[in-house]
Amino acid sequence: MNGDYVVQGPTGAAPAFSGPRLRVGVIGLGIGRLHIDGWRQHPHVDVVAIADSDATRLAQVGGSHGIEARYTDPLAMLATEKLDVVSVCVPNKFHLPLTLAALQAGCHVLCEKPMALSAAEGRQMLEAARAAGKRLMINFSYRFSAQSRALKAQVAAG
Repeated sequence: MNGDYVVQGPTGAAPAFSGPRLRVGVIGLGIGRLHIDGWRQHPHVDVVAIADSDATRLAQVGGSHGIEARYTDPLAMLATEKLDVVSVCVPNKFHLPLTLAALQAGCHVLCEKPMALSAAEGRQMLEAARAAGKRLMINFSYRFSAQSRALKAQVAAG
């Protein structure tokens, strides 16, 4: 592991945050609705824009969360909004192009699992993040579940 990565468990204290509030956009409002809920729990984050191909869902989610910037085209959202972070919550086949677009737009990216459809796509995403000087994080929410910890302990015990 090198200094490019920080792993924080569910019980560890988050580092103190100083600086401007982070402006977050969410692409894909299936599981993305849970991302909105999660982001909104952070005291230094504002979810300011959402994108989804379903205009009805976009209106419902935007209305219920008070998010006015709504896009049916995620590329338009990336071009228009000044975002710090983007959650990519779309079907797997769109992870690569939307992650690359968000990185190119100057955003850090939280991408849903699986990261990519192949190791080559994953490497391409990682290389793009490094080239942009941005963070790329994959949401693997089961990492710290009781089952995952038990499995890790069994593997470690041989």
